[in-house]
Amino acid sequence: MFKSAGKSIANRLSIDLGGFHTRIFQEGEGLILDEPSVGLLDMDNQYTGSRAVTCFGHDALERLPLLSGTRLINPLQADGQNHLGYSAKMLRYFLSKLRRNKLIGKAPIVLLAIPQEINQQLSDDLRHACFTAGASRVHVVDNAIATAVGAGLTIEDPTPSLLMDIGARNARLYAFEHNEITFTQAIPLAGDKLDETLANGIRERYGIYVSDAKAREAKHRVGCAITSSFSHQMRNSCQMKGLQIHENTHTNFTLTTEVACELLAPAMHNASNAIKSAFEVMPYQFRDPQNDIAVVLSGGGSQLIQIDQLIMEASDKPVEITNRPLSAGARGGATMLERIHGKIPEAEPA
Repeated sequence: MFKSAGKSIANRLSIDLGGFHTRIFQEGEGLILDEPSVGLLDMDNQYTGSRAVTCFGHDALERLPLLSGTRLINPLQADGQNHLGYSAKMLRYFLSKLRRNKLIGKAPIVLLAIPQEINQQLSDDLRHACFTAGASRVHVVDNAIATAVGAGLTIEDPTPSLLMDIGARNARLYAFEHNEITFTQAIPLAGDKLDETLANGIRERYGIYVSDAKAREAKHRVGCAITSSFSHQMRNSCQMKGLQIHENTHTNFTLTTEVACELLAPAMHNASNAIKSAFEVMPYQFRDPQNDIAVVLSGGGSQLIQIDQLIMEASDKPVEITNRPLSAGARGGATMLERIHGKIPEAEPA
């Protein structure tokens, strides 16, 4: 996804390098890139490592069906398991793509928000990739900090604040105080795991195989986070296609919100218990009943119907879903750049 640049190009880029999507926000222009964090690996290539990856993002998805001997990889995940240099090449690829399309100027100042689990070596490689792509200055921050700023939390204040970022690869609860993460806990609410849970449930109940991608579509259309009593009131349904396993034939079937909710119920129960456990062990100032701190939700998982209700019941705290939750990290990075370097002066009228 590209957004065309205006007449003047602001040389400040906020990059949210996520495990599922990479988003780049340009001050004055908004979101100028939103692409999947995937690469196309040529298995027949004479080279190995990053040199065997031919393209990334939407280009990789478009070429995959056209080329044999290829497969998709997740660069951040692969580099986390074995240092291969995919992630740095992906970042350079996206920045070069923006430059070819004249969406960024020369020598931009970059703020790079990266996931907490990335090790120091990979973080240094990503920072170096920005410089080799032409950046004049690079700030590296924790993705959770940038997301909190983009979600509107005033983490620099002494007042405690809470964020739950529900992404595709992982979901975490964060507690902030004095500009620092003072507590964090993984929560089993990652989008990929819910997709897998729904696909497995459909296979067990109906004997029909559907891909995780199809299950993801169904989750967004008819999925629900709380008990089936609520899904009775919704009465939504969607048509799906799958493979009848025993007969090995393609078939159509209807998935209702009630059934989707039932299939997701065990995962939601585990998530609810994990949230309760997290609040039992976090510092007292965050769980003090006298401190009416809201849990702010960000990430794609915050769009699941009634997820805010589930978290509110589990935490006994008010819950708010931030505006534009998918791009909170990229927008927060832009706000941080403005705080560091000041506002960009408005152009003089011609």
